[in-house]
Amino acid sequence: MRRNRPMPVMATDPVFFAFDRKLKLTSLKVVPVSDVETNKYPHPIWDLVPTTNAVPIAEFAYGMPIRGMQPRVKGATPDPLAPGVAYRLLIEAGRLKAQHDFVPEPYTP
Repeated sequence: MRRNRPMPVMATDPVFFAFDRKLKLTSLKVVPVSDVETNKYPHPIWDLVPTTNAVPIAEFAYGMPIRGMQPRVKGATPDPLAPGVAYRLLIEAGRLKAQHDFVPEPYTP
């Protein structure tokens, strides 16, 4: 809950991710697909790594704090998503690696 601060203007509807079981993530990144296609090392707009006490999770929303994880770069915050832009979620959980492409929808009040 924000106190004495206006709510940020959302350009997209919230984006949620869910797994069929709880995973103890060892890496979480979101990158624009266009960067993946044109750059050998795409710049993540959200990049988390575990702290010493990573907690298994089964679901999360883009940009939300995830217990037991922290930004790879101290103080970094996720960039806002743009509607209609393709993004790729890249996760690692131990030896398991997965990716999922998604396109956020424009915010509809």
